[in-house]
Amino acid sequence: MRSLVLGLGNEVLKDDGVGLCAARRVAERAGGRADLALACMASIDLLPIMAGYDRVVVVDAYRSPTAAPGTPVHAAAEELPAGFGYRSPHTLPFAEMLAFGRELGLPMPREVSVHGLCVGDASTFGESFTPAVARAWRRWADGIAAEEFEGPGGPDEG
Repeated sequence: MRSLVLGLGNEVLKDDGVGLCAARRVAERAGGRADLALACMASIDLLPIMAGYDRVVVVDAYRSPTAAPGTPVHAAAEELPAGFGYRSPHTLPFAEMLAFGRELGLPMPREVSVHGLCVGDASTFGESFTPAVARAWRRWADGIAAEEFEGPGGPDEG
């Protein structure tokens, strides 16, 4: 099974870079069981990055209207909370983007797992995380690696 850890974000927008940092850590902990891709883009621009993989683990910042910064969220692509990821009139929700890729005949992943960390400030220029995100991101990344690559039901379980 070909797996990809896909980190999304922008490292010069304070908390928005947390997906990139965490994805690097998840891929390192996966120990060669997954490739790593980092992207500062959204929607259909991600199709060629994900094409050809059986499984993609997406790691990104999440701007929650209610949850505190540092709170992890996890969902399948079809179950994503409203507002997950970048939104504009020119982007598609993640599940629709995957369906579009399949309609185009691209070999899209059968499994997509999306992990987000609620952030405090993802729009101010700065290369450091807010305090709550700085405290939470390593534990969050280690939990993703354990769940996706080390725990029961992960790729190592045959």
